[in-house]
Amino acid sequence: MVKDNLDKTVAQSQKQNRAAETQSQSHPPEEPAGPEQKPTGRQLDLLLWHKLNLEEEPEDWRQLVTGADADCLPTHLRPFRSQAEYELVKSTYQQLQHSGYYWGPMTMEEAHEILTNALLGTFLIRDSGQPDVFFTLSYQSDDGPTSVRVQLNNLLFNLNGSQRTFPSLFALLTYYSSSSCKLTVPYRKQRPESLKQRCRRAFVHTYGAENISTLPGLSPQVKNYVHSYPHSI
Repeated sequence: MVKDNLDKTVAQSQKQNRAAETQSQSHPPEEPAGPEQKPTGRQLDLLLWHKLNLEEEPEDWRQLVTGADADCLPTHLRPFRSQAEYELVKSTYQQLQHSGYYWGPMTMEEAHEILTNALLGTFLIRDSGQPDVFFTLSYQSDDGPTSVRVQLNNLLFNLNGSQRTFPSLFALLTYYSSSSCKLTVPYRKQRPESLKQRCRRAFVHTYGAENISTLPGLSPQVKNYVHSYPHSI
């Protein structure tokens, strides 16, 4: 029996999560008075998130947006604590773009409406409505659609209310998708999932992401495609 039960984790955080997200959406924080400061490079990279094209090369992340273009790009995200945290969140976001179950900006109500008729344990990842949180997990529980924030502290992910930490968001999802926990299948935007995506997950499940580069007969394009989402979830 897994001691770190997902239901207990959610029970500790659900009320404050709902209240905090609702307050954040209804009353956006006011900008502090004072001289205008130019955002840092890492903050500007954040502003590019919702304009990314999946075909862009990685160096496009370093392209800065300034002036009116930067002002019109919405972001609720806090500044990064370190370069390492920035790289971790950037990598997580890039892989989520290929996962199929990342829904981007979405309110709690919208996520719960999508999951209303889903099977028990169906889940998705969305942007959090909290200014100090990057992602939120929404899933179908015994009591209906439920949301819990995914915290990131000291380069480790955990669900709000839980002490169990993971080196990546995908390790967290893998753990809570085990037979002892409550998550079952992701709710993907593309339904049914494409054969290409299913084959990629089967490759990773069978051979392991760390071995893809050494497998004979795979073209560089196929290897790059597999490594863009090296998870079997």
